[in-house]
Amino acid sequence: MLDIYFSAPKMLGQLRTGPSGPYLDGFGAALDRQGYSTCTAVRYLRAAAHLGHVVARGRTMPSDIDLAVFGEHLRSCRCPRSMGGRRNHHTIFGARLFRRHLVEIGVCRSAAPALQPAEPSLVTDFKVWLHKHRGASAPTIKSYARDAAHLMAALGDEPERWEPAAIRSFFLDRASQCGNRTVEKLTTSLRAFLRYLAVTGRSRAGLAEVVPSHARWRLADLPRYLSTEQVNRLIAASDGEGVSRRRDRAIVLLLARLGLRAGDVAHLRLDDIEWETGALRVSGKSRYEVRLPLPQDVGDAIAAYLACRPSTCQSDHVFLRNIAPFQPFRSGDGVSSVVKRLMQRAGIVAPVKGAHVLRHTAATEMLRHGVPLERIRLVLRHRGIEPTARYAKVDVTLLKQIAQPWPEVL
Repeated sequence: MLDIYFSAPKMLGQLRTGPSGPYLDGFGAALDRQGYSTCTAVRYLRAAAHLGHVVARGRTMPSDIDLAVFGEHLRSCRCPRSMGGRRNHHTIFGARLFRRHLVEIGVCRSAAPALQPAEPSLVTDFKVWLHKHRGASAPTIKSYARDAAHLMAALGDEPERWEPAAIRSFFLDRASQCGNRTVEKLTTSLRAFLRYLAVTGRSRAGLAEVVPSHARWRLADLPRYLSTEQVNRLIAASDGEGVSRRRDRAIVLLLARLGLRAGDVAHLRLDDIEWETGALRVSGKSRYEVRLPLPQDVGDAIAAYLACRPSTCQSDHVFLRNIAPFQPFRSGDGVSSVVKRLMQRAGIVAPVKGAHVLRHTAATEMLRHGVPLERIRLVLRHRGIEPTARYAKVDVTLLKQIAQPWPEVL
């Protein structure tokens, strides 16, 4: 496999006779399968060879490769074949990939996981309950469990003895160190944990009401959205025949036309698209699944991307990263990053930069076209009408017709 990347017989001989030589052909094949470009693979193979020489010099077995030691070596490296000790992200990342390859083929031992404090059994049961009965996502479960563990660390592992004053004191102490949004999340997570304890008979009832509410007026702010002209510029910024441009265009159209969340797009799978009926299955928060109509331009954009989508990844996720290894987005953060880059490219200045502003934009556009709030609620998959009602405030012209004069104004 090395013959694909190196043609000089002298270089091939040096690589194959070096300490990393027995594993470089397999490593090169792995890089090719994962879709790395030739120039990038050459850098990573050189880094793997360099790592082998450092390991051999330290009389260390391949099974005991320590990347921290290699990093320290690079700070003062003067190896004759390392281009004067050049240290960049290719060298570091190539060595990391090579070690991962050795772990996969059983040559190198996997790094020992860092010791984590034992999680209380109540918190473990709470996580299972959140997933099974509440349909919570993994990030939500992780956040709720962290706050629950902190509460138990502060008050002890016997919830039946917890006093309301102690719970309130814990909350106020934590809230004094957090921002407004974090305090809101803390309130929600602690109440959920305390309700769980009460329902399962592990604490007295009513402790959830002890956690104070955060002072925030509902529906007090206006939804932040983009104008029609800005949306058109955003879509135009993704025009092009390249794989990345086609992917970005499909993502933006899904967000702007259907009001999907970033996580919905990141987790969208090929089977969720019903081409025959022109529908899209979306499963968002709490595993709440709906079927949405697939607009023609959105379907065309997805089909154009799938026609040139990287074939080296066998995942059934619709959207993949454009940088090798071609893998699905881990979360909605990657989708939001796509929108941020397009907004910067289009020169759009908005109060919010990310995918969620397009969700607000889709809702306000539907309202402007006379779509009833109840139908908008169904599209956005809100459980109640109140979260959807906030979009009614964007029609300022209509609101002026029903607004009452202020008493002090003559």
